[in-house]
Amino acid sequence: MAIHLRKFHVKCIVGGALLAIASLSHAQGITMATWGGGVGKAWREAFAKPFAAETGIPVNIVEVPIPEAQIRAQKDAPKYNAAISSLWEAVQMHDDGLLEEFDLKDIPALKDVPEKYLLKTASGRVVGVSVYMSYYGIAVNTELAKSSDFASWKNLGDDKWKGKLSITRPVYSSAYDLTIFSVAEGGSEKDPAKGLPLLTKLAANSLAMYGSMAQMNQLLQRGEVAAAPYYSTRIWEMRREGVKNVDFVIPKEGGLALPYVVVVPKNASGRQDYMKWLNYVAQPEGQVRMADVAGYMPLNSKAKLSPTAEKELGQPLATLMTKLYQPDWVHVAKSRKERVALAEKAMAAAK
Repeated sequence: MAIHLRKFHVKCIVGGALLAIASLSHAQGITMATWGGGVGKAWREAFAKPFAAETGIPVNIVEVPIPEAQIRAQKDAPKYNAAISSLWEAVQMHDDGLLEEFDLKDIPALKDVPEKYLLKTASGRVVGVSVYMSYYGIAVNTELAKSSDFASWKNLGDDKWKGKLSITRPVYSSAYDLTIFSVAEGGSEKDPAKGLPLLTKLAANSLAMYGSMAQMNQLLQRGEVAAAPYYSTRIWEMRREGVKNVDFVIPKEGGLALPYVVVVPKNASGRQDYMKWLNYVAQPEGQVRMADVAGYMPLNSKAKLSPTAEKELGQPLATLMTKLYQPDWVHVAKSRKERVALAEKAMAAAK
C-alpha cells in the first residue's frame, strides 16, 4: 500500500503525553530510550516537542530502567534509533560493537563542544552527540544534618553517620564513588584502590542500597537517611517540586562531572531522521531548554543559561565548571571489571 506524501497530521500520544505532531510521510521517526525518574518528561519538553513541530518528524520517548541494557538486549534487531547514555557506558557499548560512529562534519555543532566531553574513536570519528552533563556530589536532608557536615567526601566515613546514609549499586558506585573518593584521597580514577577504604566506610554507614532514583528521592525526603552521594539533577527536580528539606553539596575536593551522550544503536533504522535528531540535540537552544526544565548543564559552549537557571544554580556556569572533576571516562570504562570487584568487596566488608 503506497503512502501518499500529502500532509496528514496526527497526534502521537504515549502515556498521556503529547510527543509530536507528525505527518505520515515521516512514519519512521525517532524512538529514543531514556531513563525514567523525570528524564523522559524533560526530553519531551526540551527536545521532542520542538523538534517535531519544526521538522514534522515524530518522536517517541520511551522510559526504561537502563538504556544500555535495552541496546544490549536488542543488538540483533534494535527497536530504538537513539538512546541517552552516560559517556562511560557508551565507551563500553562502542567497544562491544553496539553503536554507530559518525564523521564530525556530519554534526557540525560538535565543534563547539570541548574535546574532553566528546567520545571519539582512534580515527577521529565521534560516537553520538555529547549533549549535556549533570554532576555528582552529596545530597543532604537538612532536617537531619547540616550541609556543612559534608564539606569533604571523607565526612561520609564519619562514625556518627552509622545507619544514616545510603549508597548506590556496585555497577554505579564502582564508576562514580570509587573515582571521586580516590580523588579525595589524593589519587585519580587510575588508582581506584585509594578510594576503597572510604567506600567501605560509606557502605558500613549506609542504611540502604538504593536501586532507583525514585527510591533515593523518598529516602531523602522522608528523612530515612541524612545524606548520600547523588546526582545534582535529582535535587534540582525535587526543589522544583517544592521539596524544602534537601540540599546539594559539592565537597571541597570537587564534584564529579557526568557527561551524557545521545547514541545510535548499530544498524538502527531511519538514518535520515536520526541524523536530523542528532544535529538538533547538538544545538545550544535545546540544551538551554534542558537546563531550564531539568537542571542538566549544556555541553555546547555557545549555550548560555537563562537567568532563571543561573539563579537556581546559584553561580555562573563557568564557576561551577571549575569545581568539577572530569575523569578519563574511557579509562573508567575499560577498567570496569576491576572497579566493580572493588565495589563489591566494599559492600561485602560492610555486612
